Amino acid sequence: MIKKCLKSFTFYFMLLSILLIYAELTGGDPKHIVLIHFNVILKYLYRLDWFRSLMATGYAVKSNTLIGETSIYLYIAHFLTFILYGLCFDGLKNLFVKLSR
Repeated sequence: MIKKCLKSFTFYFMLLSILLIYAELTGGDPKHIVLIHFNVILKYLYRLDWFRSLMATGYAVKSNTLIGETSIYLYIAHFLTFILYGLCFDGLKNLFVKLSR
């Protein structure tokens, strides 16, 4: 079970997401560049007014950003999109393994 988990892209994308969120909380990403703008899904969704207002309604977490706080919904959305990326890469990996047999 653990070997399978360590071989999955989803596990490493979740770990990367947690590290990026931590970096943003500690001031390593004060303008949300890595958190939002390098995430293709969030970058697209963040342009929509309804999504931006939805992200602003969550519990505000103190962070070392320019604003000083970030909504918990933004962190959850970042984590979920990275899980989605990992699942897509795992699906592609499984497809290539099946096709190569």
